[in-house]
This record gives sequence, structure tokens and C-alpha cells, in this order.
Amino acid sequence: MSVVKKIFYLTFSLIGVIFLSLLILFLSQRSDIEVSNITGCQSDSQLMVYCEFSKPEDIVVLPDNRHLLISEFGAIVPLNPENLPGQISLFDTDLLEKKQIKIAMGDNDWGQESCKRDNLIFSPHGIDLNQRSDGRYQLAVVNHMPRETIEMFELLNLHNSWSLVWRGCVNAPELGYFNDVALKGNGSFFTTHMYERGLPLLSLLYISFTKPDTGFVYQWDVEGEFTAVPNTEGSFPNGISISNDEKNLFINYVFNHRTTKLNLENLNIEAEHFSKGTPDNSSIDGDFIWVATQDNTGTDLLIHCDETVVQCSLPFTIFKLKQSDLSEVASFSFTQTQMGSVTVAVPHKDKVWLGTFHGDRMASFKNEDLY
Repeated sequence: MSVVKKIFYLTFSLIGVIFLSLLILFLSQRSDIEVSNITGCQSDSQLMVYCEFSKPEDIVVLPDNRHLLISEFGAIVPLNPENLPGQISLFDTDLLEKKQIKIAMGDNDWGQESCKRDNLIFSPHGIDLNQRSDGRYQLAVVNHMPRETIEMFELLNLHNSWSLVWRGCVNAPELGYFNDVALKGNGSFFTTHMYERGLPLLSLLYISFTKPDTGFVYQWDVEGEFTAVPNTEGSFPNGISISNDEKNLFINYVFNHRTTKLNLENLNIEAEHFSKGTPDNSSIDGDFIWVATQDNTGTDLLIHCDETVVQCSLPFTIFKLKQSDLSEVASFSFTQTQMGSVTVAVPHKDKVWLGTFHGDRMASFKNEDLY
């Protein structure tokens, strides 16, 4: 047999072994969960649902304590062939209806001088709202198109109407691929780098089984520099929140099934919370933090929730944790309800509001922990 043929057969055999191994791993990760076939926009005994959204992936409460600001996710590579645009919208919790929010271009006051934008077409992902040291409200938005950036907006209330004004952007480092963002009062921020931009889907699936470190947390200072935060490496860093006193950072790692509390003064990990599910976004609530987790595998997602499914009903759990030690105060689990693939849980008044990266609705449930 010639050397060329030997190389061909060895290469073909190696590809076959890799494919078979991936197939076995893929099938072994399938669970026995059942999903509901969701049609229409009906609430049930578990959740109240509010439709006419498109992938409401992240949520923040506005200063009037009435409106929610929603990041309607587009799509990102490698979960989709290309990045797609989304939008920012409002939800009125008194009238229980979706509203549009006006967005205007402004001066680049809060971002990098080198970061330019000539239109307001963007692909929002994680968001954070914070009151700056000067009293103005700053919204930071993870954006995936036309390039990877953190977009900065000023939130304004004029004549009892909310609006946003673009105040600049920050370009991601080379290969940086952001998921969520946490703002500080001086305009600097932390952001989760989930994995290298350009990672193929098969590689992401393999990582979901083997769980190596894929990313970490970046800090951006107002002088315009990105630095990697020590002790933040993990497998698919996702949601990130900062305590109100800016002394602690909370990071969710999807494939590690872990939430971590990082002391920003000494950079030590002070507490961890583990779950069976995959934690996504988190929300600060006084001395507590709420974490949304998806109780399914990547295989379940591909089998039950492809792009032909308008609303996926995979199970999920919402955890209320103490910030001090990440111990569980309460948990709320949902199966076969009118929503799934939940990414965020935001307590507001007597309800907890839910968003998803795969669906046409928001939802809420009564915060029984209040009673």
C-alpha cells in the first residue's frame, strides 16, 4: 500500500472515530424530560405569559419601578449561521403591555474614541442599568453586530416617557465574545468572555460534554483598557452581576453548573453554588441574588427546540440565594409549562419576571417567598 493511501485511510479512520465518539457523547447526554407543544398565548396554573416578544433574553427594572427594559435577542454564531439583529423594548407592569422605546444617536461620551457607529441596528444580548456617580442613568448592552462591542446609552425620562440616547461603545478585544455586562458607577464595567469568537458548533457541543475552561471575565476601565480578571476562568462564563457596594462580583458558569462569588478587593472566591441545571443570568435583589437555570442538556435543546419551534417548554429552576454565602433561600422549579429556556429572573413587587433566549414571550409567577 502506498504512503498516500495509508495516510488517507488513517485520516479517514480518525475522522470516523471522532464522529462516532461525538455521536455517543451526544446521545448519552439526552435526558428523559417531556416537553409540551405550546400553541397560542395562554397562561397556565404555573405562569402568566405576555407575548409579542422575540427572545426577551435579559431584563432590568427602570427607576420608576413600573417599567421593565427588555433585551430582545437576535441570534449568534455558532448557534445560528450568522449574527442577527434584535431590539430593546419596554414592558409596562401596570398595564401589562409591551411598549416601544425611542433611541437616538448622541455624542460618544462614555465609550472608546475609536469605537464608531453610524446607525442603530444592533444585536443585543446581556444588559445592565446603573446610576452613575454624576446621577445619570447608564445602560450597557452586549452587542454582536456589525462587530462585537459593548454599547452605551443614557436612559432619560422626558415628559413622563422613557427614551435612550447612544453615548458611545467599546470594541471587544480580538476573539472576544461577550455574553453579559455589569456596570460600575464610574462608567467602567465587567463582562463575561464566554468562548473565542468563531468557535464551531461541533466544538461547542464537545465542550459542553468535556467542560474545559473556555473563558473568563474582562474588566474595562474608563481609560480604555481591557484586562482579564484573575480567578475567573471557567467553562462558558455567562451571567454576571456586581453587588451594590461594588465589592463582590457574581459569575455564572454554564457548563460548570456553578455560580461564584468573587471578592474584588482580594480576588478570592468566597462562595460557590452548584446546581444540576445550567445557570444563565442573575439579578441583584438587596442582600439576595436570583439565578435562572435551565434544567436540560444541549442535546435536549437540539432535539426539542430547533428553529421551527416558536416557544420551547424545557424545564427550568429559579434560585434565590444569599449574597453572603450563596446559600439557597428558595427555589422554584417549572416543567411542561407555557415557557422554557429561561435566561433571567427579576423580582419586582410581588412577581418574578422571566425572559428566554428561545421564544416569543415573557412570563411571571408570584413571588411566594414574600408571603
